[in-house]
Amino acid sequence: MSKSKNLDRICVVVTILAILVTILFMNGESLGLERIIDEDAENYSGNTHFTANDLNGNWDTSRACQISLEGDHGTVKGSGAYFYEGNLVIANPGYYVITGELTDGSIIVEAYDNSKIWILLNGVSVCCSDDACIRINQADKVFLTLAEGTENVLESGDTYSEEALADNTDGVIFAHDDLTINGSGSLTVKGGYEHGIGANDSLVIAGGSISVEAVSDGIHVNDEFCFTGANLTITAGDDAVHSDSQILIADGTIYITKCYEGLEAPSIEMQGGDVTIYPSDDGINANGGS
Repeated sequence: MSKSKNLDRICVVVTILAILVTILFMNGESLGLERIIDEDAENYSGNTHFTANDLNGNWDTSRACQISLEGDHGTVKGSGAYFYEGNLVIANPGYYVITGELTDGSIIVEAYDNSKIWILLNGVSVCCSDDACIRINQADKVFLTLAEGTENVLESGDTYSEEALADNTDGVIFAHDDLTINGSGSLTVKGGYEHGIGANDSLVIAGGSISVEAVSDGIHVNDEFCFTGANLTITAGDDAVHSDSQILIADGTIYITKCYEGLEAPSIEMQGGDVTIYPSDDGINANGGS
């Protein structure tokens, strides 16, 4: 009998706690509690096109892992990254500052799927003959920041390896997950195979002076492409900017020197900015009708 009474008491206590948690969840804000919403999470369903992290190109580097690229290898001061077969692999969430030159390899992000990763390109040159120079295999979101006053160059070859092709890699920068490019430095992207920047999920460009040359699309995004506060120059063999979902231009400058079609997406929204396009076909093609 005593065991039965104790069990009943436990059930009553659990029920009361559940009710209290429900009340706090439903009325937390009125009780002075603050809801924490991760607008950078991949499953976030709000209408925020640019988050605070997207727009922050000057984040604190004091505790970042410091990485020096040195030809076909490099040094890592800190945790979360390592070199393997000529590639730099970033495996943990956190902050990373990269300098130097990688002569034939890739910067690869291979982390847990809930990882947020900040990478500062602080005067970086990466060449990769048969794969993407920067490849994001898995993360929740990656912030690629261009350090103030620096020039950064990424250049790929005209033939990709069987492994890269099996993964559908088709850009000098290629991301399976959400990617943001920001900062105030410069970035030159030269693609000998397919696209300059390719993203399976959303791509945000929110800063920097960026030049893209590609044999196919300059920027090819499966999800949404959002642009603000940057200077972007594109020379493309096909579309300059292609999205399977939506293109949003809020501010900044886009100068497209050569392309087949300039901006192509089912929906194109231009809130501001300065866009110049020299196409051989359509300048702007909202193929979804808007």
